[in-house]
Amino acid sequence: MAYTLFSGLVCPFYFLAQLKKKRRVYLRKRWHPRFDDLSPKKERIWIHTLSVGELQAAGTLLKGLRKRFPQYELVLTATTTSGLKLAKERFSNLARVHPSPLHCPRSLKRYFSAIRPRLFILVETDVWPDLVGFAKAAGVPLILANGAISEKAYRRLRRFRFLARFLYRPFAVLAMASEEDRIRMEALSPGPRVLFLGNLKYDFPPPNKEEIEALRQDLSAFVSPPVIVCGSTHAGEEELILKAFKRLPHGTLILCPRHPERAAEVKALSERLGFETALRSRPSPARVLVVDTLGELRALYALAEVAFVGGTLVPVGGHNLLEPAALSVPVLFGPYVESIASVARELEAEGGGEKVKPDPEALAMAMKRFLKESRDRGERALKVFSRHRGALERYLNLIANFLDKGGRA
Repeated sequence: MAYTLFSGLVCPFYFLAQLKKKRRVYLRKRWHPRFDDLSPKKERIWIHTLSVGELQAAGTLLKGLRKRFPQYELVLTATTTSGLKLAKERFSNLARVHPSPLHCPRSLKRYFSAIRPRLFILVETDVWPDLVGFAKAAGVPLILANGAISEKAYRRLRRFRFLARFLYRPFAVLAMASEEDRIRMEALSPGPRVLFLGNLKYDFPPPNKEEIEALRQDLSAFVSPPVIVCGSTHAGEEELILKAFKRLPHGTLILCPRHPERAAEVKALSERLGFETALRSRPSPARVLVVDTLGELRALYALAEVAFVGGTLVPVGGHNLLEPAALSVPVLFGPYVESIASVARELEAEGGGEKVKPDPEALAMAMKRFLKESRDRGERALKVFSRHRGALERYLNLIANFLDKGGRA
C-alpha cells in the first residue's frame, strides 16, 4: 500500500519533469508499451537497468541466462534513451528489449500484466519504491544483482535508515558487487538475504586471439613500441596525459575517449600540443592515435605495455580497471576512484596498479617506471583479475535455486 501511495504522489511530478525535457515521444512509448514480440507460451525473466553503465553487468548476466535457461524468455528494460539504444544494438539477439515503465501505477500495472515475470532482476541501481513494490505485490521474487553503495551514498542513507529498510524490504536477495558493499548493505538492511557474489562487470572473457591479432595486423604499420593505451578518458584528462607522454622519448599513445564523439576534439588538442595525431578510423603513422570507433577497447589493451583507465583524474569515479588486468597489462589510474575503490586497492596492494596524482610530471614518472616493470606488474594485475572470476556462475546458481523452488532462496 505504501509503495502504491508513493507512486501515485510521484507520478504527476515525474510527468512534468519528462515534458520539460521534451521527451514526449519516449514518454508515450513507456506509457503505452507494445509487447507484440513476447511469446505467449514461455515464462519470462525480467532484467531491469538504468542506463549504459549497468548494461555491461546485465550483458554478462544475459549471456549466462540464455545459455543456462534457454526455456525462459528474457526481457531487458532500460530507463535512459542512451541505455535503450545500446541495449537494442547489443542484446536484441538475447532478450526482448523495451523501455522501462514510468513511475506511475497505470504504467507499472501494464508492464507487469504483459510481462508476467517469473523473476525480476534489478541490476545495480534505479531502486524505486514503486517499481519494487509492484513486483512484491505481484508475488514476483526480486533480486538486486551487482548491487553497490558508495561511501557517499552510504553516509546519506545511514541518516535515514528507516527509509533504506523501506526501500530494500521487497527484495528476496540483495547480491552485492564487493565485500565492502555487502557490509554497508548489511548495516542498512540486515539479514541473511544480503550476499556478496562478486562483480559481474569483472567476470568476462578476454578478447579472442583472432580479434587481437587482426587488430595488431591492422595497426602494425602505424604504431611503434612501447604502447600506452588510455581507456575511457574524459574531458580534462587527455591534456594531462598528453603532457605526461611528451616527457617520454619514444612509443605510441592510444587515447580512447569514453565518448567517441569527442575524438575530433581530442585529436585537435593533441595536435595543439605538438603531436602528430591520427584517428583510428583513418590510421596513419603518428605518435598519438585517437580512437573514434566503438567496441575495440578491450582488444586495444592487449597491444599495450601499460594502460591508464580514465574517469579517475577528474571527479567521475572511475571505469573498469580489470579490463587491462585481464590481459596481463598493468594499470595506472588517478585519485578519483569512488566507484571502483575496492579493486583499485587490490591492484595497488598486489603491485599490478598504481594511483597517480593529476599532474603531468607524476604521471610521466609512473609511466616510465611501469614500462620498465611491465611484465612483472602485468602478472600481478592478472592475479587480481583471476580472483574476481566466477561471479556469473554464482549468480546463475542462485537464480536456478529461485526458479526450481518457486521463488524461495
